[in-house]
Amino acid sequence: MKKLIPIIIIFVYFLSSCDNWLDINTDPNNPSEVEVNKLLPGINSDIGYYLGNRYMALGYITSVYTHQLTSRESIDQYGINGSDVDNTWAGLYVGPVKDIETLIEEATSTGNMLYAGIGKIYKAYLFSQMVDIWGDIPYSEASISGNYNPVFDDDVAIYPSLINLLEEAITNLNDQEAENLLVPGNDDIIYNGDIDSWIKVANSLLLKLYVQAASTSVYNQAKVDALLAGELIGEGEDFSIPYGTSQAPDNRNPGFVDEYAGGQISSYISPWFYEIMLGEADHIFSGIADPRVPYYFCTQLNDGDDTENPPEYQNGNFVSIYFGSNGVNSDHAGRNTFTMLGLYPVGGAYDSESLDKSKPLGVSAGTGAAPYRLITYADVLYLQAELVSTGKVTGDLRALLENAIRASFAQVDAVVDVAGKGGEPILSGSAAETDYINAVLSDFDAATAEGKFEILMTQKWISKFGSSIDSYTDYRRTGYPVMWDPNTMVADGGPDGSGVVPTESTRPYVVSFPWSSDELSMNDNAPKQKTISTDKIFWDN
Repeated sequence: MKKLIPIIIIFVYFLSSCDNWLDINTDPNNPSEVEVNKLLPGINSDIGYYLGNRYMALGYITSVYTHQLTSRESIDQYGINGSDVDNTWAGLYVGPVKDIETLIEEATSTGNMLYAGIGKIYKAYLFSQMVDIWGDIPYSEASISGNYNPVFDDDVAIYPSLINLLEEAITNLNDQEAENLLVPGNDDIIYNGDIDSWIKVANSLLLKLYVQAASTSVYNQAKVDALLAGELIGEGEDFSIPYGTSQAPDNRNPGFVDEYAGGQISSYISPWFYEIMLGEADHIFSGIADPRVPYYFCTQLNDGDDTENPPEYQNGNFVSIYFGSNGVNSDHAGRNTFTMLGLYPVGGAYDSESLDKSKPLGVSAGTGAAPYRLITYADVLYLQAELVSTGKVTGDLRALLENAIRASFAQVDAVVDVAGKGGEPILSGSAAETDYINAVLSDFDAATAEGKFEILMTQKWISKFGSSIDSYTDYRRTGYPVMWDPNTMVADGGPDGSGVVPTESTRPYVVSFPWSSDELSMNDNAPKQKTISTDKIFWDN
């Protein structure tokens, strides 16, 4: 009998624990509940991946449509179709949209309202970018588990929902008295748990939404006035996704990985953009060379280098192709001569005389550590300047423009600080910066009111290089900056020095992106595919 007692005890223990022991349907690698402090790094990574400079990401395509880049894909001729955005659309909804919603739900249910507030800021930012690209999108039902047929919400209704969401976020972030409060730390790779900075981001994003919707019923002057009197993103407080230099795991800027680690380049620099920055355009900044050029673009030719066959576009050592190009690729089918994205947008190479250009530029030419910029101090100043320029508020437009340009130069220095290889000149406070700003302001002083607005929006466009979704939005809602029009404009400086008109240049401008073909075919509540040349976003009126 004494021998049976231990056996009985073991048997009873086994029976009491067999539910857990036999729970073979629980996957330890996919927990049903996620710790909120594990989600932020992945959300940042996904946003940078789908919105940034990677080939065919939204930032890449909008860079083409704002004539900062050109491409050899059909998108370059305003020919984008639903299949071109299938992967990005699905990736956004399966990745960051889902993860952000999980963060908000888990944080709210556990009383971690700081994380809930941060999650709401991410949600408002991401969906605002998606609305600005597509217009009507699944929003209210986008994150309902098991719902494979979400309705497409009206874009004009989504903006007020995002504004409310941001106001909720500010309330959450100010709720710092809760018991067992979990404060973000190293998982917050942008602000390291600085809640005041997150509140400034929410305010700045609110200001951005109101400015973009200034011609609609969404605009609220009283709330704009309150935002301008409050705390916004300031100098050194940019809302940017940081990248590093590691290759395993790879945490470099995706645009750098594409261009410098790949076998060929895809981001050809637009001659239109280059000539404006070089001071060679007739319509704006004529004769004013921008000292940011060697930070933005890196040539692969040395002085005196020749090309075996004339490239389609060459301006000194700068080599590229025209918008809508069906012309020659270059004397090399690969990447040996084309000018590449530089240090500023992707952490590539700074164009200097000491750079070894005896072979194609590769990963050793740069670091890849340039951040992807979401909302910066310079952006906030440009938004304020636009409000003054359009008469929504009073202020010193000239001073705001000057400060915005200086902040844009400081942005470049900030990227150099984290992504440079050492020895790159500092722009802020330099004679080159002073001379450039004085020349731009001289043009500004002589311009009409409309000309002043064009200068303002063109400077913002230059500043936004590498973060072009907002530039695409700005152009559609304001008409500035002036863009290359392949239907009416002749490209100068072809291989024989004569004008060149690209073939197939009669497609109209894309005023909103097509919806994903996969979404339309599988979602019973999806609308019919739009007409991308006429179906405008609600603020484009």
